[in-house]
Amino acid sequence: MDTMKAVFVSSLFLISSISAQKQKVLLFLIDGLRYDQFGYELPAFHNVEMNGVRAEWMDGAFVSLSAPSMYTIATGLHPECHGVVHNLYYDPETGAKTTSYSATLNVSEWWDTGAEPIWVTAKLNGLSVGNIMYPGGMKEVKGIVPDKIIPSDSWWWWNMPLSERIDLAMEWLIEDDFDLVLLYADKPDTISHTFGTDSPAVKASLDIIDANVQKLFDLIEENGLTDILNVIMVSDHGHINFRRGKQIRLYDYINETDLDFHMANYGPTFQLLPKEGKMDKVYDALKDKVEGMNIYKKAEFPERLHYANHPRILPILGFVEPGWFIYTDPLNIQQDVDRIFGSQHGYDTRHMAMKSYFMAKGPFFKEGYRASPISSVDIYGMMCDILNLPEAPNNGSRARYVDMLKEDQEDSPQFYVIVADSVFSCFDNLPFT
Repeated sequence: MDTMKAVFVSSLFLISSISAQKQKVLLFLIDGLRYDQFGYELPAFHNVEMNGVRAEWMDGAFVSLSAPSMYTIATGLHPECHGVVHNLYYDPETGAKTTSYSATLNVSEWWDTGAEPIWVTAKLNGLSVGNIMYPGGMKEVKGIVPDKIIPSDSWWWWNMPLSERIDLAMEWLIEDDFDLVLLYADKPDTISHTFGTDSPAVKASLDIIDANVQKLFDLIEENGLTDILNVIMVSDHGHINFRRGKQIRLYDYINETDLDFHMANYGPTFQLLPKEGKMDKVYDALKDKVEGMNIYKKAEFPERLHYANHPRILPILGFVEPGWFIYTDPLNIQQDVDRIFGSQHGYDTRHMAMKSYFMAKGPFFKEGYRASPISSVDIYGMMCDILNLPEAPNNGSRARYVDMLKEDQEDSPQFYVIVADSVFSCFDNLPFT
């Protein structure tokens, strides 16, 4: 594997005509909504699709966990470039790790890696931003936070219904005249984990989301924002149900005493730091020995996943196949095999069950247009495009989404990153810890 992944950038900007009317963006992140809506009919979603654009699917980030995936959407960078490589904060040198996703949201150093999310780009260029629970947006990044914030944590998830979040987003867009608002919905993800994607509970949660999508676009029309507000609806990953009996206990194959540190009790992925002199022993004990497991040394990890080439990644890593689960010890109550049910994500993003959702409606986009698949690294550039912002270095491609735009927006934007004679390297320029 190459030692560095490169993102091509230039200090040159191309200038062309662009609409003089100020545009706004509402980024609406629906956690865990698979590209196919789990097969359910959602009337308000359908109405948006018929009057906007929808991609066949969106290729999300690996690892297909929420924090890495949502930070990729926000920065346009693959996880090996932005550094948020897991839902849990960890530091193998100290042995520290958070025990929950919500705890990780409060660890500043996990997010402030040198990468530039859209709210920082917007603030650096004089725009106003509000964040309603979008992960990473409540801690300082490059010394910057949004103008107004509703924290992303479990208390707010359970105590502020989506309808109230939409009301607040509209208040910020109208009364505060914000240019960019990020809006997060924790369902259907939280429900899918518990009950499974084919459960009545998931269908009920989607019906609530659908009703609120209708409410959102009704409010947009009632308040005269139709000609200036672009709503981008995305998800971070898909979901797939567990299969009973498809669990792997790592310590059935390797000795706990051969490890200095591990990240192996959280979903379908694992990372291992063997003790000195134990690398080959641990690796050989697992390689081609365990059904459903894919294991690699860091330098051998598939480049297509844009994940392993980062200092935070441990020397041995891997993932299991969809429907499987991996853990170290069933006494860990979170991963107790007797408690495993519902659905999961975190698997290889080549599987359709992990594909994300993309739909958009607003003055920047065509109407009734079904687009080819795009990538989650494209969303940052798309938002910069709409808001007329210079992009920070990123892995996105305008070519993947330009066909969604109305004809008067298809020409080059005023600011965008182009390939020239300079090369941006993640590791030369981002001060990762």
